[in-house]
Amino acid sequence: MIEKEQNIQNRLSEEQAYALKMCESGENIFLTGGAGSGKSYVIREFMKNKDSQQMPILASTGAAAVLLGGRTFHSFFGLGIMEGGAQATLQRLLQNKPALKRIKKVEGVVIDEISMIPGEALMVAELAAQQARESTLPWGGLRIIAVGDFGQLPPVTRFGQKRDWCFLNEVWKKTGFQLCELKLNQRIHNNEFLNVLDDIREGQLTERAREFLQDRTKPHDEEHPGTRLFPRREQSESYNQKKLAEINETELIVDSIYLGEQKYIDILGK
Repeated sequence: MIEKEQNIQNRLSEEQAYALKMCESGENIFLTGGAGSGKSYVIREFMKNKDSQQMPILASTGAAAVLLGGRTFHSFFGLGIMEGGAQATLQRLLQNKPALKRIKKVEGVVIDEISMIPGEALMVAELAAQQARESTLPWGGLRIIAVGDFGQLPPVTRFGQKRDWCFLNEVWKKTGFQLCELKLNQRIHNNEFLNVLDDIREGQLTERAREFLQDRTKPHDEEHPGTRLFPRREQSESYNQKKLAEINETELIVDSIYLGEQKYIDILGK
């Protein structure tokens, strides 16, 4: 056992080893750090000795859940799309016996990309956990390991709504997270690039960041066949429609066929 622990320590940096130790402590942990700092690596090491049925990994989006081999935060806690707001969602959830049973039987959860979880969703999930586990303790005694970086990805909100950062919600303070920040970038060792990344992550367009980015721009070639990234959805749509219009072929339309319970079809339609 000692030899096994030593091998793990040898694979981790000093701060990663400390982060793993904190995750093993039994406390509620907020593991953060910039891109490439090794957050995911620490969690993978942590989960090696864990039963995923007792400590499931939850993601903020379906795509991330597939990559992690877990499920979404909203799915696990039975939040759905939170139609009707927090109170209506909680009332539906308290009637959702499979979700309550699921919440009751686990030891804790790992929430990946926590920055994308809206505060309202976190609040409802915490209230549901208290009800499911019949306890007034934060999260009903459920252990929470939150992973993510609020300097990268904002919470998912509807267009025009104010960003509902979960760390501003009262439940964040109530959870009593122990902060564990990874500062050493494991992926990149170019100091100039790292400095620019730090500036941008903190929302500062410094002179060094401006020069670094400007030196890497070149005139746009409209005919270049490469993939294009646009800042806004309508720009992507406009470009896609323009390129589709250039295809000189007969358009073939295939109607979608929906099978299953109507309530789920309606949800997908939304």
